[in-house]
Amino acid sequence: MSGIFPAVPKWAWIIVFLLINTAINYIGISFTAVVNRLFLAAEVIFIIIFVIMAITAIAKGIDGATFTTTPLFNKEYFSAPLVATALSIAVLSFLGFDGIATLAEESKSGHKSAGVAMIGGLVVVAIFFISQTWLAGMLVPNTTSFPEDQAGNAFFDIVGRVSSHAWQVAFLAMNALAVGIANAVAAQSATSRLLFSMSRDGQLPRFLSHINAKNRVPERAILLVAGITLVLGLFFVGQIGLISSLVNFGALTSFLLLHLSVMIFFGVRRRSSNILLHWVVPIIGFCIIGFVLWNAEPAAKIGGIAWLIIGIGVLIYYTRRGIGILPEHRADSIEASSKE
Repeated sequence: MSGIFPAVPKWAWIIVFLLINTAINYIGISFTAVVNRLFLAAEVIFIIIFVIMAITAIAKGIDGATFTTTPLFNKEYFSAPLVATALSIAVLSFLGFDGIATLAEESKSGHKSAGVAMIGGLVVVAIFFISQTWLAGMLVPNTTSFPEDQAGNAFFDIVGRVSSHAWQVAFLAMNALAVGIANAVAAQSATSRLLFSMSRDGQLPRFLSHINAKNRVPERAILLVAGITLVLGLFFVGQIGLISSLVNFGALTSFLLLHLSVMIFFGVRRRSSNILLHWVVPIIGFCIIGFVLWNAEPAAKIGGIAWLIIGIGVLIYYTRRGIGILPEHRADSIEASSKE
């Protein structure tokens, strides 16, 4: 929003968006779902508008736009390090799909619907992402990179070149609202319910498991997430690159451990015969994520490793107190239930 209203300080936008997001989540999960659907509809409309703009510009050759497959694959610039860099950006762009799992308990179709929603969502978003990127690349066929000070708004500049300044501002505003409200609302909702679940199961202080009797939401967890977000947002204001790297490193580390857990639980403990799903796929994923982590920024590595060490310390503390692993999560309990 600073690009549209430069006179308004960035910290003010952080507070405004945080208040809106907290209010939406506090009202209830049904209202949160409605808000997300409205934003989804708006985003799809803007994607359709861009596709129409791009196809029209390519057909008319506006500002040098032309049909080409170079944005999809260019042998001259293709290399493993470049793929790793792009992969890191892509991981951050697609980050958050796993948050759907935290809403499994509120699903009306059972727990399995969360997995279907995650995979389905990834496929749809990937199609949108590839299509948009390819079309945007064809609109500037002779451009291989953008100056650092223009890279963040390059897409919106392209929109302005093939349409008008008004459309450029409209797309910029839609992006700001989607990131500041739609994405943040989903993130706050998922995080608060994760804290609630861990508190209910004895992994975190019990006060976080409190449910508002009227709205049926974990209000204390929502407010805690809002408070932490406010502190971090104000501390890292203007440092989007650094905080993005920290978030990226933390998420990738979680996924790395998740792949390892799949191999240990299914491959070793349960001796699964499904080699493809429980060995091959996790190993490939583990190697890819490990490669991206290895090429992460030093600051992200330091912050991420420090946070991981704290987490390991907390895990050891809870485990020694006998509450680190819940009975229903133990392998023998799962095996016993599967035989019934």
